[in-house]
Amino acid sequence: MNLQFRFTLKPPPHLIERVAECNPANPFHTSQYVSASESLGNRACLVALNHGDEMVAGCPAFLSGPFLSRSLVIDSLPAMSSPEVFWRGLLDFCRSLKVWRLQIGTYASPSAEIPHLPGEMGRQTRCEHVLDLDREHLLDGASSQHRRNISRAAKAGLSIVRTREAGARAHHVALMNASLERRAKRGEAVESPRQDARLSALLSSGAAELFQAANGDQILSSILVLRSRQGAYYESAGTLLEGMKIGASPFLVSRVASILKEEGSRVFNLGGAAAENPGLVRFKTGFGTREVALEAASFCPKSLVEAKVQTALRAGLAWIRK
Repeated sequence: MNLQFRFTLKPPPHLIERVAECNPANPFHTSQYVSASESLGNRACLVALNHGDEMVAGCPAFLSGPFLSRSLVIDSLPAMSSPEVFWRGLLDFCRSLKVWRLQIGTYASPSAEIPHLPGEMGRQTRCEHVLDLDREHLLDGASSQHRRNISRAAKAGLSIVRTREAGARAHHVALMNASLERRAKRGEAVESPRQDARLSALLSSGAAELFQAANGDQILSSILVLRSRQGAYYESAGTLLEGMKIGASPFLVSRVASILKEEGSRVFNLGGAAAENPGLVRFKTGFGTREVALEAASFCPKSLVEAKVQTALRAGLAWIRK
């Protein structure tokens, strides 16, 4: 098949919908996710492989920054049959827009091999944990510890709350911080929690939904889940210490998985977990997930001479502003 690289600035809704149709299990390829990213100040575009006028693979990409520090970010690479055509076209596209930094992510990608392109600035190997929802009994592969905790939480009478309401966002952020503090005290590497603006954008656009485990009026555990027609992605989560004691977190994941299956999802991606966070790795593998080996990378698409000139210009402007 003879494929051609295509890009679209300010893509119309029908093209964004076509990307979602090409990747129905990928929540990072929905029109709602594009809307959320645009509301945060990013400029959406589409990069794709076409056979004639028909898109066969594609994904959203997001431009940000002024002329001398312009970035292009792809959050989730699609599967593609002619990767060399895609990468060659993507580099040409970046150079035509004077992009300084190209950042390639692989959140929810089915697989990804990122070539060593000119101007590589960094590369990271990563792994995601995917729970396939087509099995008859979702807990068939779960660890005995998760099974005990799920049973304990069920006996405690925990209930599930689904919401996009503003008040629930504060609970989610507080629970995230509580979990991060516990992991930091154990000596694990932790990332700073994402800005509340991103959380609000994802919920307001309909790209994501909060699932929370409650004991009466108290929220014990919370998961932000990105949604698409046939897939879901565990974007962030947090649990109070009281919730940990009665198994609220594995209980919530198991109930969310059941709900997603009932609503037509094929996969529930529990996201990544680095080796530096062994507790998180045990938690996600404990559901009988399959591991997907992935990469992320960043590049400077400009030539060496252009990069040096641009660095000098940026330094000069910074000096002038002093």
